[in-house]
Amino acid sequence: MNLIESDILANGIRLHVYRTGAGRPPLVFAHGITDNGLCFLPIAEQLADDYEIILYDSRGHGKSEAPTANSTTLDRAHDLAELVKTLRLHKPGLIGHSMGAVTVGLCAGLYPDVPGCIVLEDPPPFEMLANRTDESLAARQEWRALSEANKRKSMEQLVEMSRRESPTWPEAERVPWALSKQQFSSTVFDEGYVDASLENQIVAQITCPTLVITADLDKGAMFSPTAAEMLTASLPAGRHVHITGAGHNIRREQPGAFMKAVRDFLKASL
Repeated sequence: MNLIESDILANGIRLHVYRTGAGRPPLVFAHGITDNGLCFLPIAEQLADDYEIILYDSRGHGKSEAPTANSTTLDRAHDLAELVKTLRLHKPGLIGHSMGAVTVGLCAGLYPDVPGCIVLEDPPPFEMLANRTDESLAARQEWRALSEANKRKSMEQLVEMSRRESPTWPEAERVPWALSKQQFSSTVFDEGYVDASLENQIVAQITCPTLVITADLDKGAMFSPTAAEMLTASLPAGRHVHITGAGHNIRREQPGAFMKAVRDFLKASL
């Protein structure tokens, strides 16, 4: 799959974009925290014969600009909407994982006319993102220290670490994952919180077809199947698929089941 790289200005921030040729229905992929756009490459390559692929590095990730002033998840949603507008994409499918899934959901609620459909891979609950307890703040600082330590590791060390910690991942996942850890800006951990009730109100405004993919909570998944059923039942065209044998990184841990769910949904929705 040939990708053309470029930088665009969206919502006042420079974002790095990887894009295949136009002419097919567009899919935009929004990655999770500490990842980058290329972390979706192993999955995107499998869809490239049928769709135009757009991968991008979120603010503070990959080759994109890190903001000088504190931002929030809402800024990421505005970034995504501006990216779609700047690239002149018509009703693209938006696919997001973790932080990227929250970004996609908020974008679809704030800008209901932008996406043709959305896929949310294990989004963290908004209540978790808005939690400002001493425990959550300590966990954020610990994660920041870990990410800064990872930046000092070599690619070889990071790839080997991924093999130790995630032995079932396809090998194609490891180099993009390792590269993203070297590129990540720890300023992302300075981002402000958004009230969970506001985020839930925004998501309630989603009108496009929506697929929520969940996995096993006891393996590290974050969004419960019960919550996914409640969310999708509240939306005009919501669908929930639960994939067993996976945790938070569903597409990396059960790629076959993930791809089937996504293909079936896209075929019916775009």
